[in-house]
Amino acid sequence: MIAFIQRIALPTRLLALGSILFFILLNFQVGFFTNLYEPVRANHIAVHGMLEMCSIFVAFSIALHGWISFKETMSANWLLFSAMFVAVGLLDLMHTYSFSGMPYFIIDSSSLAAAWFWVAARSTESVIFMIVILLPLKSRVKLSVRKYAYLLALLYALLISFIIFRFYPNLPLLIIGGSPTPLKIGFEFMTILIHASVLYKAIYGGSSMIFKEVSLASFYLILSSWLFISYEEVNEYRNMAGHLFKVLGYYYLLKHMYQAKIEKPYTELYDLSARHELLLNSIADGVYGINDEGKITFINESALRMLGVQQKEIFEYDFHNIIHCTSEGNQFDKEDCLAWQTFLDGKPRSSKNQFFRRKDGTVFPVLMKTEPMLKNGVQAGTVVTFSDLSQELAFGELQQAKKELDLELNLAVKLQESLTSQQNKWKAFENVSIASVPFRILNGDFYSIVRRGDLLMMAIADISGKGIPAAIQKSMMVYALEDFNSRYEEPHDVLTSMNTFVHDYTSDYSFVTLSMVNYNQATRLFSYSTGGHEPILWYQADCNKFIELHTKNPALGILADSTYITQSVVLGDGDLIILYTDGVIECKNEDTPDGTTLLREAVLRTDHSQTGEALAQHVLEEVNQLRPCKVHDDQTIIILKA
Repeated sequence: MIAFIQRIALPTRLLALGSILFFILLNFQVGFFTNLYEPVRANHIAVHGMLEMCSIFVAFSIALHGWISFKETMSANWLLFSAMFVAVGLLDLMHTYSFSGMPYFIIDSSSLAAAWFWVAARSTESVIFMIVILLPLKSRVKLSVRKYAYLLALLYALLISFIIFRFYPNLPLLIIGGSPTPLKIGFEFMTILIHASVLYKAIYGGSSMIFKEVSLASFYLILSSWLFISYEEVNEYRNMAGHLFKVLGYYYLLKHMYQAKIEKPYTELYDLSARHELLLNSIADGVYGINDEGKITFINESALRMLGVQQKEIFEYDFHNIIHCTSEGNQFDKEDCLAWQTFLDGKPRSSKNQFFRRKDGTVFPVLMKTEPMLKNGVQAGTVVTFSDLSQELAFGELQQAKKELDLELNLAVKLQESLTSQQNKWKAFENVSIASVPFRILNGDFYSIVRRGDLLMMAIADISGKGIPAAIQKSMMVYALEDFNSRYEEPHDVLTSMNTFVHDYTSDYSFVTLSMVNYNQATRLFSYSTGGHEPILWYQADCNKFIELHTKNPALGILADSTYITQSVVLGDGDLIILYTDGVIECKNEDTPDGTTLLREAVLRTDHSQTGEALAQHVLEEVNQLRPCKVHDDQTIIILKA
């Protein structure tokens, strides 16, 4: 019960509480209210008529709305409720016209006839409540049943009216001396019992048929019937208060009718429309509907956004003429439009070869799909969905470009592989170890080793740029270097010739860093010349320290007349010469120590007795483990063991 009361709005609860207090005072302060009502007694008939007209208006409103809304519900329960209120309204109307003191209407006004009309109306009303609320009909009936139900209710009211008008003098008395007889009290108690059952079911039954307004109507009708038991004169205040409570009860019936049959359906329709609009606007594709005139009936936000228009700009016009066009932007024939064809034959269609025009005149390709829009089984228009294919086509072009680029990369990779097969001749030298790892597919580093008797001529270089241009430039450099090595012995002579070559045959924005060294295995004389490349590390095994060797000459290709020098040192037993590219030591982290520091530590950590490519490979692995940042360039290391 507490939960039921909590569901009732606070103003309604306060009104009900005030009504109970007022009802108690009406029954226990008889003298006070009798004196208070005395000035109004002379207008009792007029006030009675106004209150009854309010009840009659509600009764006919329920009947009228039940007639209108029945085709939506087809409920036998609602049909019975609304149809029988035709009878209740007519019987209340007869009660009003026959009330004592009213003008002649069919018969002279009579309190006995008025009382019987009152009892007939209240009994009919309470029986309707008992059936509809306590014993609801679950079935659904055909629309054609409506007129017969209302006709039967009308005939019922007319029959009761005829019986009362014709035989009221012979009917049992309901009022004697202005007070109700036991028979009338019995009728009122029957009404109270039925409405009390409705109220109980509303509080404890939890039935879906119960609405709080119906239970409040029963509450006020119980108070009304009790006052019609207790009054002592027809024109006293308790009689009038009973009519007032009856009007309150009918007010909640009208409120229930409004909320259940007017407000609720429209609220549900509004909510459903809002959900559909939200769902429609959540779709990434454009969606719109057109009627038989080609005018827009609805359109989602995605379509408006893709077309660059606003709703108010398009609803009054043939949408086909606004947006549908050829790939050149010319007007598209309406007879060939998928939407129009679907409207004519009701068949869905789909095509990728369609073009729409935006508000700014730009044309874009679309995937267009059409479906017939039906209303009551009859085609009323066409629903069109479309998606912008611009990105899809652009992606296809990118894929094609990628395929072409991949083909070029594969050719470049094969070119580098052919160069590598020539470079791998160094594996025949036990005292040389090399590791070269490209950052991506193509390697911008290159190296060369040529043997002339006891003389090893070695070079390591890093070409500016990456990818295919670097691969082409690398191939030029390798063959040029081998040619110059065959003609010159001193490192600076090779660098001078290579500088001229790079300057003359590469772009102005390209350069090469190169270290060229010679090692005489018989005398252990090590000669070197560096052109803008990283310093050469010389590890002296006897004192376990490193010395950086470089001639501080410029990079190749920057100046045509650059000069280069050669310097020499004699290596000791177990010494190492480490040539490397900048990818080995560079790190973009500002907090990283100097790269050669990490390289030196990696050399010290590595077992120098390793042969072949293992030594260089292990040094490179150690460097990468020590570095605090990721590798972001090609890496090449050449280690010469004295």
